[in-house]
Amino acid sequence: MEDLTHASLPPDTAMKLSAYIKRLERLLEEMDLLKDSLKDLKAAIKSDGFNVKAVERVVACGRNKEAADKEAEFINDVLLYASVTGTPITIDNPRKFW
Repeated sequence: MEDLTHASLPPDTAMKLSAYIKRLERLLEEMDLLKDSLKDLKAAIKSDGFNVKAVERVVACGRNKEAADKEAEFINDVLLYASVTGTPITIDNPRKFW
C-alpha cells in the first residue's frame, strides 16, 4: 500500500483528510467511553438485584414505541396530504396476514 503524506496531497485535500482522521479518532474514543459507561451501568443494575436482560427489553420496547409513533405520524401525514390534494391512495395492510 502506498504511503500518503501531506506533501503528496493538495493542501485542501490534506486538511480534509486530517480533519476526518481526527474526527474519526475522537468518535472512536467517545464510543469506547460509552461502552465503558454502559458496562458500569449494567453492573450497577445487576448489583441492585435487577435483571439486566429485562431492563434492556423494557428500553427496547420504549425505543420501538417511538419508532412506531413516528411511523403512525408519517402515515397520518400522507393520508392527510392525499385527502387535501385529492390524490387517490390505496392502503394495503400487510399486518392482517400475521
